[in-house]
Formats: sequence, structure tokens, C-alpha cells
Amino acid sequence: MNKIEWQRVKRREFKRVHGYSTHAHKATGGLRGKVLERDGFSCVKCGMTDAEHKAKWSRPITIDHKDKNRKNNTMENLQTLCLRCHGQKDLIPRLRAQRVSKVRDEIMTLRGLGATYQEIADAAGFSIAAVWKWIQRWNNEGATAND
Repeated sequence: MNKIEWQRVKRREFKRVHGYSTHAHKATGGLRGKVLERDGFSCVKCGMTDAEHKAKWSRPITIDHKDKNRKNNTMENLQTLCLRCHGQKDLIPRLRAQRVSKVRDEIMTLRGLGATYQEIADAAGFSIAAVWKWIQRWNNEGATAND
């Protein structure tokens, strides 16, 4: 058996024993098993178990770096999240920000013309809260730039 075959065998064996890949193990500084155990093998946000996660998405539940720093592998910085909760935490805000910034000029023009937050939200396809938050942020950026 050559080295590559030996590595594949070892990786498969690790996954069979632990239920997750060596890559996932290394990505958490070797703490994945301890984090899963601490969190009861369940998503800390919605409570989905690892078994339910595997049944739904055919893959183990994820371990999240709270501060998004993949090098910060401390127990305090790691938490168990399902794919949905992990996406809502990390991916959805980034996607929403990109989508909102594309219509920034339109939103600010409508607001300048006296449109209500509800009217802007309906026109842009966002919630009133999202429109209000982004307008506040953009107004603060403008005030800072003018200081």
C-alpha cells in the first residue's frame, strides 16, 4: 500500500469511528468532539440534534467559530450549529448587505422624496426594519464623512 492509499484508509477509519472527517477535526484545533459533547450533540440555537442533521442533510452538524476567526480554536469561541442556523449567522447577513447596497441609491432617493419606510420596503422587497437600519447606517456614514 502506498502513502496515498494509506492516508485514505486512515481518513475513512477516522470518519467511521468519530462520524466526521479529519478535516473537520483539524479545523477546530482538535476540539470538535469536545464541543459536540459540551453542546449535547445539538445546535445551540434551534436544538436540532446531530442525528436529525445527518438525516436531513446527509452530513454531520457543524462547529462554528463565534468570532469568525478560524484560527481562534478555543472552547469559548466554538459552538455547535446546524446548517440553517450557521447560514443565518454567517452567510445571510453578508448576502443581505450585498443585495441592499445594490439598491442604496434607489432607497436613499425614495427617502429623500419623502417615501415612508413601508413604501421603500415594499418597493425594494425588504422588511421595514432592514430599510430603517440601512438608512440609519448610510446617514451615519455620510455624517462621519462630512466631519
